[in-house]
Amino acid sequence: MEAPLISTAVVGHEFGPYDVTIPAARAAAYAEAVGGAESPDYGDSLAPIMVVAAALTELIADMGLFSGGLQTIHTGQEVGWVRRVKIGEKVDATARLAANSVRRGNHFATVAVSYIDSEGIEIGTSTTTIVVTGQASS
Repeated sequence: MEAPLISTAVVGHEFGPYDVTIPAARAAAYAEAVGGAESPDYGDSLAPIMVVAAALTELIADMGLFSGGLQTIHTGQEVGWVRRVKIGEKVDATARLAANSVRRGNHFATVAVSYIDSEGIEIGTSTTTIVVTGQASS
């Protein structure tokens, strides 16, 4: 098995772009899954975390975090949006490894993601921090 990218990627490595467009059926399924009287109504827009989760799903695979024996802890998430994202709106996400260090056999990685609309305008950003254990350092 090839070594996961988390152990070999250098800071600045880019991932994507990923198409993180959320179709209506997927948005409805999400709203139903987390629904309740306390759940906000976003109308024809998406819950902001849906777009982030779509990007993270692709990123996790590209970083090799589905490799056997690895354990990943999601330690932080920051998200900022310039505007709401409409259901079905075309959005691409591009990620960049912002930090990747090893301490006591654990990989600490931070990934910055930029979300771009169909006009090429950045409409949001997110930063994810993870700790990965279960692999010898390269």
